Amino acid sequence: MIKLRQTKKIEYSAIDSFLPHEVAVLLKQDDFTECSLMVEPGAIVQEGQVIAQATNSEENIPAIKLHSPVPGIVESVEPVQLPDGTETDAVKIKFKGKFSFRGKEKKSFDWQFKLPSEILKTIAEAGIVNTFSINKTESLAKQISSLKPETSKILVVRLFDEDPYRCTDFFISKNYFEKIQQGAAILCRAICAEGIIFTYDKKYGIPENGGDASEIFKELPVKYIPADCSKYPAGFPYVMLDNIHKQLPKDDFFEKVNIHDLFVDSLTLIHLYEAVVEQIPVINQYVYVYGDCMKVSAVFRLPIGTAINFIIDECGGFLKQPSNIVINGQLTGWKINENTYPVTKNIKSIGFLSYKPFPNITPKECVHCGKCRQVCPVGLAPDILYNQILVKNKDIDSCFLQASTLCSNCTLCNSVCSSRLPLSQVIELIREYHDGKFTEK
Repeated sequence: MIKLRQTKKIEYSAIDSFLPHEVAVLLKQDDFTECSLMVEPGAIVQEGQVIAQATNSEENIPAIKLHSPVPGIVESVEPVQLPDGTETDAVKIKFKGKFSFRGKEKKSFDWQFKLPSEILKTIAEAGIVNTFSINKTESLAKQISSLKPETSKILVVRLFDEDPYRCTDFFISKNYFEKIQQGAAILCRAICAEGIIFTYDKKYGIPENGGDASEIFKELPVKYIPADCSKYPAGFPYVMLDNIHKQLPKDDFFEKVNIHDLFVDSLTLIHLYEAVVEQIPVINQYVYVYGDCMKVSAVFRLPIGTAINFIIDECGGFLKQPSNIVINGQLTGWKINENTYPVTKNIKSIGFLSYKPFPNITPKECVHCGKCRQVCPVGLAPDILYNQILVKNKDIDSCFLQASTLCSNCTLCNSVCSSRLPLSQVIELIREYHDGKFTEK
């Protein structure tokens, strides 16, 4: 593990931004789901109206939907390049008309008697994305429907950020913990869970603004496990499980928790609460804006599709021109080149940095610098594992397959690689077939 200096935490409630004159809603809001447009240019849309729907939904998964974050007129559909180099279409909507949710008194619906199938349908229709693994986000409804038989039926909730340069999940937990608790209880109903584990930053303790646990969780067992967030990595599934098992007494009920269980973060649960209790689909996103180039740092609640340059104006402009714009943190995030890129459901933070921690994103040949080996917290040689894919493909040696299971997914190797190779992604691919049966995807 790597020792970290604690970053400054935001202590106040999220700031609702002013509304942009135009939003650009991407038809791909997670890593696996591409939606088909259901409106055409010139159409008038309402806030929260379904504007697109997934076309690749399986039979047992309700259709995943995408909503207009503002009322207005559909102006155009234009291609946008994603940070990973792929493309998707963006629906541009010009703001005009009356709100359906914003500024209205929030209703509170009782979910206690809803069936799991009803909650699952609401999750899909609200378009909720699980942002626990920020570089591998996926529809929450799809994850629930795809849970493996090996699950222990324990829900694992992370109340802090896996990247120390973000503070979005920590902020949400600190300020809206009762909603997080209710979101967790709702999700337990949806997956028929038998217990919940909350993992929290031990430096700050369990959030104090929670509700009556006995009222929220009823007879459902709940465990709170502290994590040492002064070291990186601390918030990835394998590291969390190791920490949880070390702190559980022998024969504890929660000892059966495993990697096949559902892991979620605070952001996902607050969206779930808003969808089920307040009946509001995912039309807003909580985004931490920071950096030495900014006049202020804050957590904003922004309409999905808000352009980054609009956020810059919200913060009063730059103190100095940034060398990099980094989304989702310096360790697990991406560098983007356009300040017109829109906010999506899988953006938690935007950093405007004057220094240059990120080389060009274009992959090159390995230069054998050894940085990935030096930084790996579990002592792997990521460059050698990467080379196994290039050279041997299906005939990877069993020792390398076994070594890949030690990877914690911290992505430190990616962050220091001079050649920008997708080292952690390749190691994950190897680990998926560590039983010796490797097939191409």
